[in-house]
Amino acid sequence: MTANSENHRGLRLSAMTLVLSLMVGVMLALPFKVIRKESSEPLPSESRQELVNRMTKLTEENDQLRAELEQSRSHISDLEESLMAGQEASAQVTDSLTRYRILAGLDAVHGPGIRLTLSEQISQLPPGAEAAPYLIHQEDLLNIVNELWLAGAEAIAIRSRDRTERLIVSSTIRCVGSLIDVNNTRMTPPFDIFAIGNPDELYNAVTMPGGVIEPLQYFNIRAEIVKMDDMVLPAYSGLTLLQYAHGVKEGE
Repeated sequence: MTANSENHRGLRLSAMTLVLSLMVGVMLALPFKVIRKESSEPLPSESRQELVNRMTKLTEENDQLRAELEQSRSHISDLEESLMAGQEASAQVTDSLTRYRILAGLDAVHGPGIRLTLSEQISQLPPGAEAAPYLIHQEDLLNIVNELWLAGAEAIAIRSRDRTERLIVSSTIRCVGSLIDVNNTRMTPPFDIFAIGNPDELYNAVTMPGGVIEPLQYFNIRAEIVKMDDMVLPAYSGLTLLQYAHGVKEGE
């Protein structure tokens, strides 16, 4: 059952509960109205036995109304339990859907983590040195991103100038001439790599001796890392259509 179905079911139950509540209100008021009506009418000259019979009849009617009221209350209680169960199931479905959408990169997310900024220092090349080793390459970004995933990052994005690309399972990072292509978006340094996760663990993962940052320093590539209490990463902006992959049905 989908989340929409659960929501519709919850709305139907809420409407039924409202109707039954109104019925209960009417029934609660009815016995007292009957009594007030009877007591407000002038008593005719009738025998004591006739008065007793009338009171007995009113008592029986009130007892019947109270029995119906109790049944309605019991019905409402059952509906409320069903409604609560439906809301709980709907909440579970919603939470699961939200979780999977976050994992798939389809929703914007926020949370703590780190921002790692990579920048080139081409103007400070040693005399006679070739520029290529001192440039940021796709391997540098890939190594950092992979290290962040291994360190427990739950969401990663790369920003270049005014464009931020969220990374998902089908994301690409590759060299295109002198540029780096991320999700088919051409980017140039400096690069900001955002990773949501435990800030300390992410920081330690990329700054460990002999890790992914240390070799870059030998080529004047500056890496600035800042721990952040909260950051917002956009949703993945590319297409997520599946042409060949299909879910496996039970029994296949």
